[in-house]
Amino acid sequence: MSTSKKPLALFILSMVFVVTVLFLATEYKSGRSETAQFVYKETGELLESVADEANRFGNERVGELELIAKYIAVIADDKEELQSFLKEQNRKMPFLAGLGFISPDGVVMAADGSRFSVKERESFERAMTGHITTSELFNFEQDPDLQVTAISVPVSKNGKVIGVLSGVTSLSDIIHRLVSETSLLGTVYLIKNDQVIYTSGEMISGIDTIHESERILKGIADSPSGVILEDEKTAHYLFYKTAWNDWVTAVDSAGHPDMEKMLAKRWHYTFVASSVLLMVIVGYLYILKLERKQHHASRQDDLTQLGNLVGLEEDIDNLYQTKQKPCTIILMNLRGFKTINNWAGYESGDHILVEVGKRLSSKLPERYPPYRIGGGEFAVLLPGDRTRKQAEEITAELCDLIQRPFESVNHETVRMKVYAGIRQVDANSIENASQIIHDVVFACQEARRLTEAPYAFFTEELKRLDSERKLFVKELSAALDRQEFKLVYQPIYSFREDRIVCFESLLRWDSSEFGMVSPLEFISLLEESGMILEVGDWIIQEAAMQISKWRREGYPELYITVNVSVKQLLDETFISRVQHIVSETNASPDSLVFEITESVVVEDRETALLTVTKLNDLGISTALDDFGTGYSSLAILSLLPFQYLKVDRSFLDDLYSRESQAASVLKGIVSIASGLGQVTIMEGVETKAQMELLKELGADRIQGYYISKPVPPNQAFELL
Repeated sequence: MSTSKKPLALFILSMVFVVTVLFLATEYKSGRSETAQFVYKETGELLESVADEANRFGNERVGELELIAKYIAVIADDKEELQSFLKEQNRKMPFLAGLGFISPDGVVMAADGSRFSVKERESFERAMTGHITTSELFNFEQDPDLQVTAISVPVSKNGKVIGVLSGVTSLSDIIHRLVSETSLLGTVYLIKNDQVIYTSGEMISGIDTIHESERILKGIADSPSGVILEDEKTAHYLFYKTAWNDWVTAVDSAGHPDMEKMLAKRWHYTFVASSVLLMVIVGYLYILKLERKQHHASRQDDLTQLGNLVGLEEDIDNLYQTKQKPCTIILMNLRGFKTINNWAGYESGDHILVEVGKRLSSKLPERYPPYRIGGGEFAVLLPGDRTRKQAEEITAELCDLIQRPFESVNHETVRMKVYAGIRQVDANSIENASQIIHDVVFACQEARRLTEAPYAFFTEELKRLDSERKLFVKELSAALDRQEFKLVYQPIYSFREDRIVCFESLLRWDSSEFGMVSPLEFISLLEESGMILEVGDWIIQEAAMQISKWRREGYPELYITVNVSVKQLLDETFISRVQHIVSETNASPDSLVFEITESVVVEDRETALLTVTKLNDLGISTALDDFGTGYSSLAILSLLPFQYLKVDRSFLDDLYSRESQAASVLKGIVSIASGLGQVTIMEGVETKAQMELLKELGADRIQGYYISKPVPPNQAFELL
């Protein structure tokens, strides 16, 4: 995840959890509110039902007893008939625990024929005065465990009370029957004289009954509104109401199934939220694992499984910035590795890279594995303080190890040259890893120029040179805009025509900072930096305008050769840019010849063939430059459709050596080129003897200081 995605992932996962919790909380709150309203309504309805039934029952019983009392007044003197009547009425009224006629002396004639003294004397005496009375609770004679209430109605005859009709009833039985038949939910309490006489709650002990009685009575005393809110969260309400004969009926909603379901739903929601939280945690841990895996992959080279440039930079920073430890960095570059890829194939190249990694790993301690930072570049990071000599000895051993023969996948023996840079970092260094790697790369580049050892140690002198190089590159990048580049022209002489037939255009840089700079110092930098594309277009444009001018001035067959770099030729827009330049300058395509080194064939044979063919189709001829310095030179002659062959001056340098076969080789080259229809141009001719020998060998044209050094356009024109 280059920039860590952990904060974003954590934010998203946290938002998922928060939204889930908010949704569940809202759902639960809404559901609980609706359920609480329903419980409130149902509890109230149950209370009203119970209280109304208690009132109705009491009033109906009084009315019935009054009717019975009137009939008893008629038959009171006939004891047998009275007994029979009481028995019959008691049978018809199952809601009465018993009927009895109380004579003025307080003896009760019960419906079942038993005789006993009245227990509720006060109620009886009031009834004897002509009042309908209701007694307090007392234990029923026939069933001492049953608490009942006696309704006493006076029996009057001829205006005189002759006795009392007593109807004994158990209100708790009536309420129990009502609660059993209703679908409304709640625990019903029946209270009389500060005592719970009945509760519909199951499994309630005597101690619990007393406790509930005290709780209910205290709640009634503290809240005269008829509704006591016990617990809002669980919708626990206590409704109460005074009913018939000062009985108090109360309904408790505690344990209502709907609220129990809501409680269960709350735990369900809690489980869902916990599950989401767990998934968020697991998801975040997975992201951390994935990020660690990606981070590891970003630090690893896919081919060799060694650390890469990213890993090297991080390890350097961690070593000397975090742990404050000195270290030594060694960078090794396989010389000409790209050529191996093209010559032996990429499979062989990959095989060699893997083998190099194995060799370095086998030599180094396991905790200090090497790195492959790109192409044929390998690096070693060695913690600890060591002298320059020790660092150089280690580097020499590693270079020797790599330069041992390799066996390619085609079972061919391959030997690699290697050059290396060494950079030491002390614990107090303030430079970052990128700068340190830049320094060791610069040292490695300098090692390429050395002959006495394949490595270079980064010193203050190299640091100074690097600073100068940076300034040099900076000035070079501005040279084109400052118009500091110019072209000079070196003539090419034809033996057959005995005259100058063309000029090679050569780039020169007259720097305002450094003065006249040799092409050897800046051409390679143009190619490395990529500036060669823009500068190359400028060269082609300048050469095209110059040859157009010379042709207009009387030399219609004259042409100019232009050096084209590998990067230019392999650039996919090169052909279109050339067409635009030729069109813009009105130059004739046959007035230009592009010189191409054989390294372009090694770089990309197919693209080179396609580009050279397109140039020929445009009318622009091509020349193979510096022939004889690269790989498989003779084979290249037949690969691309060149019109000219420029032979490197190295053949002339060996021409007069006693053991040299240069003359024979040159004669063979000329013969082969002639057979292929190519014009040969010998470079580096500096003496008359060389010129005469080349003429004798059959060369077509020559170029060199013997004819003329490269000169400005006006002097070149005078040479014509």
